[in-house]
Amino acid sequence: MSLHLLARPHHPAAPASGMVWKMLFDRQQALLHRWASPAFGRALVELGLRRDALPNLAQVAQVVRQRTGWTLLPTGQPLSEATYYAALARRELPVVTRLRSFSEFDQPPGGPDLFADLFGRVPLLLEPGYAQALQALGQAWELATTPAATVLLRRFTRATFERGLLANPGGRPQFYGVALLTSARHLHAAAAADAATYAPLASAVPQLSQPTAAEADLTAVGPPVYYVAESWVDLAAALQQLRQQLVKVQRQSLAGRPLPFAAAPATLNGRGHAFAARIPGMRQQD
Repeated sequence: MSLHLLARPHHPAAPASGMVWKMLFDRQQALLHRWASPAFGRALVELGLRRDALPNLAQVAQVVRQRTGWTLLPTGQPLSEATYYAALARRELPVVTRLRSFSEFDQPPGGPDLFADLFGRVPLLLEPGYAQALQALGQAWELATTPAATVLLRRFTRATFERGLLANPGGRPQFYGVALLTSARHLHAAAAADAATYAPLASAVPQLSQPTAAEADLTAVGPPVYYVAESWVDLAAALQQLRQQLVKVQRQSLAGRPLPFAAAPATLNGRGHAFAARIPGMRQQD
């Protein structure tokens, strides 16, 4: 798709649309100055994303292409899982061009919108390690050929690219998950989380391979576990671990053997508590 088509996103041209963008941008910037990495703020500037103007997707796409080799793929609505992951594997990032309205301000229906995709996903593409990991996530889809493997891939995506934290030596972990970067509700929940809910990313695949009833981890009442990557290299290693587990799950399913799942641990083990103790707590006073 040619870039000139990106200059006309499917958001209303009314002034209200610009006001929605400005309010979302200002709210997240005010919250994220303590939780996002400096690289995230620099990327917003480099991409030309501003509070006082709706984004020019053609210009953003050009910067992304020149800096990373990735292509922004505009879409009027969220894509199917298969199409989305396949695009990532080709180094194409789908961007929903519809911007939420005032009535949808906090929870746009139907999945991500322009703000969630453009503000939350695109800036980190300028980080080579993140971009490589995102492509590896897309490539992992080819191994999700059974229901159990698909569930594991969904859980991993949610725990990392949606709610992931990045270690910050000597300081608080920083947010890189898109839900934390773009949703005030998710950001506040993570910011108020006890350090006991932190776990090393290396433990993610084994823990996420455990069964939960009907994806109960998506609606669980208890505090979620936040997986902390030591670096983008650590994230890449976790993705390699994910691929190995997907192959294992696939083989077991095809062989007709029961999957070696045990009940998911309700609390962190000793190693997890030791890990959490090394990271400054996230409870901070405003």
